[in-house]
Amino acid sequence: MKYSCRLALAGALAASLLSLRATDQPAPPAAGRLHYEGMRRVDRDKVKVTSITVNGQPVRPEDMETTLQLPHSVSSDKTLVFSGSYAKEERDLKALGGPLLLGSAKAGQPGAPTPLPKGVLIPFLEAKYLNIADRTATTVTTLTSTNTAYVTPAQPVPAPPAGWQDLPQTKKIAGYLCHKVTVPFRQETYTLWVTTELPFAYSPVRELTPTQGVVLALSSDQEEYTATKLTPEPVAEADVRPSPQARSVTEAELKELRAKANADQRQRVLEQMAGGSR
Repeated sequence: MKYSCRLALAGALAASLLSLRATDQPAPPAAGRLHYEGMRRVDRDKVKVTSITVNGQPVRPEDMETTLQLPHSVSSDKTLVFSGSYAKEERDLKALGGPLLLGSAKAGQPGAPTPLPKGVLIPFLEAKYLNIADRTATTVTTLTSTNTAYVTPAQPVPAPPAGWQDLPQTKKIAGYLCHKVTVPFRQETYTLWVTTELPFAYSPVRELTPTQGVVLALSSDQEEYTATKLTPEPVAEADVRPSPQARSVTEAELKELRAKANADQRQRVLEQMAGGSR
């Protein structure tokens, strides 16, 4: 009888401890900021310089004897700002290994490459918005010259690629337990670390979004992302949804707008450089 009572008491204590542990586990945040550090290697063999114009006259790169000094890699920090069923990606691009330099010294003459002129604006800014519940993504592009925003129709987030393999290895990243995944993608094998302790699905590389869970780290020979921290904080839903003032355009129309913005920006840079050299 005493033995039975002791077993019953031990079972009750164990159940109480498990219950306490479950209640001590913090609930996943409904809103906040998930910070990633990212890096992508630059394939210099794939970088091409096409013909350009200065003061309306076509100039070939070989005529200017232009030299591009490219960094070996580009750092791309990314933050996912989320609130309920909506989220927005914020990106911070930085060049590692020095800025992009343009040199125009004549053959046989000394002349180190010089940086692009100060005050040059990025021709357009892009913001990615996610509807987490519907698994759709929307891009809003703002032309910096006119501060005009354009929005394209929402596109479905792709299903995970074929060959997705969940593995038994686990580790904690940014305080969340993750399991290992490998998947063939872009002619490489990517390694992912996925947590299901957050109440939505997300990946810093959209094509690698799992059916359930958040990718807190991924790596390949060409790129990598690692979540550094998740900061719970209030976020207004309007801040993570496209502005209703953005103009609706098709993908083809947006492509034309980007191409024109890039061409105008190149012309402004070259005219500034030509004016500064006189």
